[in-house]
This record gives sequence, C-alpha cells and structure tokens, in this order.
Amino acid sequence: MSEPGGVDAPEPAPQRGVSRAVAAGLGGEDVSARGVLAAIGGWRGVAESLLPPTVFLIAYVITRDATVSAILPIAISLISLVLRLVRREPLASAISGLLGVGVCAAAVLLTGEGQSYFVPGFFINAVWIIAYAVSLLVGWPLIGFVFGVVRGSFTEWRAVPVLRQAAVICSAAWMLLFAARLAVQLPLYFSAEAGNAGAVEALGVARLVMGVPLFALAVLFTWLVLARVNGAVPPVAESTASGEPDPDGAGSGQSSDE
Repeated sequence: MSEPGGVDAPEPAPQRGVSRAVAAGLGGEDVSARGVLAAIGGWRGVAESLLPPTVFLIAYVITRDATVSAILPIAISLISLVLRLVRREPLASAISGLLGVGVCAAAVLLTGEGQSYFVPGFFINAVWIIAYAVSLLVGWPLIGFVFGVVRGSFTEWRAVPVLRQAAVICSAAWMLLFAARLAVQLPLYFSAEAGNAGAVEALGVARLVMGVPLFALAVLFTWLVLARVNGAVPPVAESTASGEPDPDGAGSGQSSDE
C-alpha cells in the first residue's frame, strides 16, 4: 500500500503472543504449526529472541569473561534493529529486545558476574506471576481482558460461562509458565552465586529451553482451549461491539524469552 506521493506505508504490526492465540481460538481458526509460529513472532522473531542469550552463553563458555559476553548480545540486537530500519519493518519488537538485552548487559557490567545477565528476567517473571495471581484472586483473570480486546467488549466475556472458565484456565496456565521458570532457574542462579562450576552455563541453557519453546507451548495451549469453547461462544452483538473502543491488534506484551 502506498501513501500519496508514492511513499510506501509501513505494514501494521501483526498480532503476536496471547492476543494472536486468543483471536485464532475464538475465531475458529484451525490449530497449525504455521499459526503457532506466527504467534511467537515467526522465524525472524524466534531468531531475535534466541540469538542474544545464545551468543552470551557461547561467548561465556569460550572466554569466561562476563563483560565481553554481555556486550556481544547488544551488537546482535543492534544489527537486528538496523535491518528492520533498512527494510522499513515494524520496530517495536526489535526495540523492546534491545532494551531487554541492554538491561541484562548493564546488570553484568555492574556486578562483573555472568549470572547477573539473567537477573532482570527473574523480576519480569515475578511481576507476571503476581499480576496473574492477583487477577485470579479478584475474579478478573488477565486473559479475560485479552478476550475483551479481541471481541470488542471488555466486560461481555464475564457473562459467558465458558469464556469466564476459559479465562481462568488460560490465566492459570500462563502463571504456571512464569512460575516454572523461576522454580528451575533461581536455584541455578544461587548455585552460581555460591561459585559452583558450570552453574552459569546450566542457567543459560535453562533460560533458552524455558524461553521461546515454553512460550510456544503456552500459546498452543491457549489456542486449543479456546478452540474447544469456540462453538459455545455467542457472537458479539452489534450494539456491544460498536460501543467499545476499537482494538488495534497489538500483542500481549509478555516476553517469550525472559
């Protein structure tokens, strides 16, 4: 699509993560490997998520120098950002990735310890655990708000029993994802703090395995749950849909690799 004057307009950012899984499930879209891959950012998004921690881990194993190992992922993220600029692609994911890598690198530069690279991710996972837990306790599970964005009504889903139950199940699943990361990675971090050999490397491997792959499993689970209830969900009423803000199709904001 071109704007007046012959300048190509940038394509809108596609739905990703939770919002993509919710839209596909409630829209009756068949579950597919291609669809799940698109939800986690496609091959490009997967590469941008996996490369920085992988480069850090490989560099640390080879050099045992935490500072050098932390700086290299920043270079990778900068290259990704420049490529997106040159190709005039959406920059949101590249910028957020660069900021995340920058914070991790800063933690290493401040402490001089390799295990510090993973500390910001612990806080991010903890915040999501608290957010999901509180939302479930008060009866407003976070995934329900994604339903609201997708369906055009932020409260309609609460009046539909199958949607309300699905919101609880999916929110609990996402909370367990973040809790599982901490349950596995925190002991490895404290082991590294105690000076145990190989603990930093084990922590890096755990970060990779429990990053994108686990995120993809949660996306798939959410999609499958909503695909099962799709037939029992009534269509959005015209008056309700027109009376709510028009969703913009943005992603969930949850990190796939923290």
